[in-house]
Amino acid sequence: MRITFLSPRSNLSGGLRVIAIYARMLRARGHEVTLVTPARAQPGRRQKLRALLRGQASNSPEPPGHLDTLDLPVIETARADFHVDPDEIPDADVIVATWWETAFAAAAMPPEKGRKFYLIQHHEVHDFLPWQISRATYYLPLTPIVISNWLDGILRRTYGRDDARLVPNGIDLTQFHAPERGKAARPTVGFLYSPHPIKGSDTALAAIALLRQRFPDLHVVAFGAEPVTPDLPLPPGADFHLRPAQERIRDIYAACDVFLCASTAEGFFLPLLEAMACRTPLVSTRVGAAEDLIEPGVTGYLADVGDASALAEGAAHILSLPDGEWRAMSARNHKIAQGQSWDHACDLLESVLSGEGRS
Repeated sequence: MRITFLSPRSNLSGGLRVIAIYARMLRARGHEVTLVTPARAQPGRRQKLRALLRGQASNSPEPPGHLDTLDLPVIETARADFHVDPDEIPDADVIVATWWETAFAAAAMPPEKGRKFYLIQHHEVHDFLPWQISRATYYLPLTPIVISNWLDGILRRTYGRDDARLVPNGIDLTQFHAPERGKAARPTVGFLYSPHPIKGSDTALAAIALLRQRFPDLHVVAFGAEPVTPDLPLPPGADFHLRPAQERIRDIYAACDVFLCASTAEGFFLPLLEAMACRTPLVSTRVGAAEDLIEPGVTGYLADVGDASALAEGAAHILSLPDGEWRAMSARNHKIAQGQSWDHACDLLESVLSGEGRS
């Protein structure tokens, strides 16, 4: 197949990482894959003046992203606003929107640009977005591809869409793995730190404060793409890893007795699956793939969004398990992750794009 992905500019987000993985794998399977991104936005006068006053270049290089190392065509369009002229991109069998701003461009393409799909990795309706416009993308004549049953439920309940194809994210099992182990010498909890409210770090930290009342020697391990902020500090003695190397992340997961997710909304949240592959039990809010992956009392526990007490209670259950019972939960997480490879996910995506039926 000739496949075109309409993508945001390269960055280090989890969504871009998924796009890059699929593009690379589909290319390896013999498909002709092209990525299309908007031009870089040019700074306005005010931005240029601010940069000048700070002694910075207004056109400084962009930070690296997941698309930068792909050995396949990446077309940069003439405009920065996600408007794509059909003449700018090749004819194809399939065109895939990957972000709400790309959905309108995909919907407007003529038939020769391919059958139209919308890879939905999140419900992109937030106060910080023009949500009235992003919401409209879910009504467009594009076949939805969702990465979790949580998203499928939103499309059904909110938009009356019952035509979504489910293609859950996968995991690189050569990257995320860990040998069998028992509980840590000190009770240890880990989480993904982010200052963005949607990631719920404030709730995770509140849960950790409650846990420390029951486990005074609790060790906290966190990692993230942005530094810790003064208004959202980590507890004393916590270990924080800023932008750790990919091969280092599995060691962080494997150092934990339990991994927390306190997000308010997620399309999938890959760290849950990555932690599972590293034999770490989970406690998560009911977002993304959490309800698909977590069987309460077997692989971890679930909590309502914003409920720090329930998160703490779930983590306390796990931290209080005898070593043998903890090992059984750890092994169950590992077993589930083994069936979630990227090869399997790409099989599903390939089937959907080729029109072989519902996944």
